[in-house]
Parts: sequence; structure tokens; C-alpha cells
Amino acid sequence: MYNQYPPWWNADVTLYNKYIDPTTKQITWYRKPLSGCFWKNSSDKVKIGNTVLETESTTCRIRIDPLFVPAGAWQTLPAEDRETYFTLGVGDILVLGEVDDEINEYETGKRSSDLLTKYHKLRECLQIDKAVINVGDRGMEHYRVKGV
Repeated sequence: MYNQYPPWWNADVTLYNKYIDPTTKQITWYRKPLSGCFWKNSSDKVKIGNTVLETESTTCRIRIDPLFVPAGAWQTLPAEDRETYFTLGVGDILVLGEVDDEINEYETGKRSSDLLTKYHKLRECLQIDKAVINVGDRGMEHYRVKGV
């Protein structure tokens, strides 16, 4: 398949996949650096009657990767395979740049909310609310995620 990515697909990002153990309900986050991505922050205004609302969103496009696994399948992988592979699920987090922050929901200062607070004020992170898999018979195959 033809995958000629434009030169502005040059961002490194760090993906954090959330896993909730179905038995213990314990939350574990898996960190995965990804390169050659596209990152764009957007701001929009919506007028409803006399009220104007401002919205911000971020879009990240990630190059097709053989280590990608659909969210449902990734959740059933053994722990050692979840370390290797990645997915793009609602609630997962992307940070602009390669970072080594650890997320531990059970330690103050290291929770996912702490990570979002740290990078959100700089508009350098997003929590995924939509993921689209743009692969198949087309050029520039990629995964597109959007979030705030």
C-alpha cells in the first residue's frame, strides 16, 4: 500500500493505554512512544442564541503500525503483550512529545488527572474521545484520534 506521509507528520507523541483488570478492577496504564505523527490544536466558536461558546480540540494522526490492535482485542491480551502492542480507545491519553511520566492511579501526584493537568495547560495532551481507523484501499493509511 502506498503510504507517502507529508513532511509535517513529524511529531513524536506518547500514548497511554488504560487497562482495567476485569477481576480485580485494578487500573494499569501502558506507555508507548510513537513517532511520525501529525498534531493539530483547534479552537472554534459556536453561537447558540445570544450565547457564544468557545471549544478547543486536538487532532492527532498516527501512521499505520503493525503493533496496533483494535481496542477490544488489546484488552484481552496477556500483560506482556499489552506492553508491546497499542490501541486507541476512548479515555486513553496522548501527550505531545516523548515523555517518561508514569501514571499510577493509586499514588498522589501520578494519577491520570495529574498528567492531564500537567500537559493540558500547554495544549500538549488530549484524552481520546473519538478514534477512526483510516486503513484499507487508500493512500496515507493512519489512525485519527480527536479529544480535548
